[in-house]
Amino acid sequence: MAIGVGLRIGRIVSTAVVASNEPGTPDPVVIARDTVLHIDHDGNSQLGGSTRTVDEARTLSGFLSRVGDPGGIAASDGRVYRAEDAMATAVHCLLNECHPLPTFGGMDRDTDPGYTATYPSHWDPTRVSVLRAALDYAELRHVDLVSDAQGAATWYASEISETPGLLIGVYHVDDAGSTVTLVRSGVPAGKAFRVTAKGAPSPAAQLATALGAFGWMPDNLDAVVVMGDGLIARDRSHIQDIANSLATKLMVRSLVGPGPEQTAALGAAILATGFTPAREKKARIGLPPSYDRTDVLTGGFARLREAETDSEDDPPVAVATTTDSGPAREPSSRGSSASEVVDEDQKALTVAQATEPPAEPKLSARTYALAGIGAVIVVCLVLALML
Repeated sequence: MAIGVGLRIGRIVSTAVVASNEPGTPDPVVIARDTVLHIDHDGNSQLGGSTRTVDEARTLSGFLSRVGDPGGIAASDGRVYRAEDAMATAVHCLLNECHPLPTFGGMDRDTDPGYTATYPSHWDPTRVSVLRAALDYAELRHVDLVSDAQGAATWYASEISETPGLLIGVYHVDDAGSTVTLVRSGVPAGKAFRVTAKGAPSPAAQLATALGAFGWMPDNLDAVVVMGDGLIARDRSHIQDIANSLATKLMVRSLVGPGPEQTAALGAAILATGFTPAREKKARIGLPPSYDRTDVLTGGFARLREAETDSEDDPPVAVATTTDSGPAREPSSRGSSASEVVDEDQKALTVAQATEPPAEPKLSARTYALAGIGAVIVVCLVLALML
């Protein structure tokens, strides 16, 4: 499998990433949309967009946190929907914008692309199964589900790590709180640790507590990936400060993933290409546009192909992070070429904004204890010989 599509429905921004693991193929393409469903009188839905159309009957938002709630969620006109059905509709809308898929990679060899969507790491199995059932009902059985933490850890294993199968800590912060997940060989180690924002301990304390629950220490971690969602994720300096504090207090490598809300979707796309974190060494497929230059591609790849044919005299495409510029069937006729966008992004992008800990050797308390015991034994032996 050479082409993978990763999807993530966030509280404010939803992201689709299309990537290929074939050598020489373009870097992943990111499509970002507001997490708002616009529904017309015929029941047709569009994800994102801020302009009210003549046919629009209602809008629906805030459904991510309500998945599994039997009370459902009310649209702008009062009509009540099941939140999991709204999630499935949002996934469907994102997938529509990814098609038709490009012909590079495996598509020209009649291999099927892979599709993977993520869900919040702190969800319990019941909420995940409810979402799975909604996707199946919406004829999206081909879309696999993984947690945000699995996506983030896969991104690290594919793009950064030199050794497969290591223990990765994922620190996810959002407007309601934070979640710590430990991922080993691509699989979460037990349940995630969720803390509400009010009165929460420091990020380092949260991670230390999660490690201690399994009998692990910070030395057991290969790295910590910091990611975010919601309004707080737009404050890149705050996210970077969290990474810095983890590196300083726990003496671990700490990185901010691309986006940072893009990290899980990128990892999902990498998983969808067939990458296996537990067995495969680093197999980079490239990074999406940088945090500050997320290009909202109205019309998906149709928009990208049109941009390639635009004249060089046209002004650069407008850069946005959360707003759609119009219906998906009406792509903009102006924009810079794809090669120009990629070149600018490569100049602006720094790989994961890594924060390296100090280079001094790390000695744990256990090491000091063993050294002390050894010294006592030596002294006793010397005294025995003298007597």
